[in-house]
Amino acid sequence: MRATPVNILLVDDQPAKLLSYEVILSDLQENLITASSASEALAVLLKTDVAVVLVDVCMPDLDGFELVQMIREHPRFQDIAVIFISAVLLTDLDRIKGYEFGAVDYVPVPVVPQILRAKVKIFVELYRKARELEAIAATLEQRVAERTAELEASSSRLRKSDEQLRQALTAAKMGTWRHDLTAQVSQRDENLNAILGLQPLESIGPTRAWLDRIHEDDLELVTDAWQKAIKERGAYEAEMRIHHNDGTVRWLREQGHYVPDPNGLPGSLTGLTVDITERKQAEEARSLLIEELNHRVKNMLATVQSIAHQSLSGAQSEQKQRFLSRIQALATGHNLLTQSRWKGARLNDILDALFAPYRAETDARLTLRGDDVVLSSRDAISVTLAIHELLTNAVKYGAYTVPSGRIDVAWTIAKAPPSKRLQFEWDERGGPPAIEPETTGFGTRLLKSLAAQPSGEYSCHYRDIGVLCQFTLPIEGQV
Repeated sequence: MRATPVNILLVDDQPAKLLSYEVILSDLQENLITASSASEALAVLLKTDVAVVLVDVCMPDLDGFELVQMIREHPRFQDIAVIFISAVLLTDLDRIKGYEFGAVDYVPVPVVPQILRAKVKIFVELYRKARELEAIAATLEQRVAERTAELEASSSRLRKSDEQLRQALTAAKMGTWRHDLTAQVSQRDENLNAILGLQPLESIGPTRAWLDRIHEDDLELVTDAWQKAIKERGAYEAEMRIHHNDGTVRWLREQGHYVPDPNGLPGSLTGLTVDITERKQAEEARSLLIEELNHRVKNMLATVQSIAHQSLSGAQSEQKQRFLSRIQALATGHNLLTQSRWKGARLNDILDALFAPYRAETDARLTLRGDDVVLSSRDAISVTLAIHELLTNAVKYGAYTVPSGRIDVAWTIAKAPPSKRLQFEWDERGGPPAIEPETTGFGTRLLKSLAAQPSGEYSCHYRDIGVLCQFTLPIEGQV
């Protein structure tokens, strides 16, 4: 059965462009809503749940950046996927600005229909999976709350509560168990037997037979958790795979506690088992979607690099190489973030990746000193591009143009209010005299734009021994 269509909001002040987006996305068979201004878009969002927003950057009342900023400031809309579409603002700084305002992608005009459809489809599916997971979590929380309330009922209603609990356990695919550590015998209720594919008569058996059902890769984890609960006379908790009687493998989550024996014998472990197979499958599906998205982004960067290489075939060699190296730096930052599933990137890893092409000749002329910090995905991309510009200038004009030149890189993390800040210093020595450029290049503009944030700073000193650049950037990373 086909899933219920979700809402996709198209925002553009030009009717012709809105019509073209509707034609491109019609094959997705989703509900397309159009708005010709930022105010119309906000009105739609306040009344309708939207999965994806496609927004034009240049609009007459509020531009796309301002609209997305207003959307992100509202708690309800912080997780909506926003894709910018622009035919004018196409520089790297514009893309960085778009990502900083909360966009998940930045699509240039003319739009390639297949690419736009693929991008939107990915975020629509992520939206559906997120809604499904939220519904599952809410259902489980409700069931647990119901069972807890039943267990706390008065003794006069104990029999009735016990029956209600049994029915709830059956519906929630939960079962109870008890492992007698003295007799080495395990007892299960009929719900747990059903989860394992066993008959009611098989409720009691040797503990060894239960352990033999656990997947060999999870057995040590479970037995260690048992021993810890017994030693500490406390709680037991573990997730494991078990072999079902039909030959399949299912995921279980167990929670229990140690019960001491009044006669001083080893006692027992007792608790509750939940079948979490469906949740694990949903998590795996979500991971596959994220991996697919990362793969598509990586391919897109490679495509951009290839197109740029062909498009700049007539450009001067230095200009062409600078542009292609910036694309490569962006790809480097993306690769590091992909490895952590976009949870962040270590600053040391960023520096290692950027300096890698020069390490064979310059390793002895490089010093890196600083705290181990994990930068957020937003900060990692910005810092990667900034350091790439400094390194490129050092290789072309600065310390790395002569054998005696060296680079000292140092950074600290300031945690004082109002925000945590990265304080970064790039110090070149032993190279040719640094001459302040007559024009402002991309690297300087990038560093100044980063420093323009609240609590940000930037300075660059052109000395006889080499350039000294310092910048302070508010970050969201983890130290």
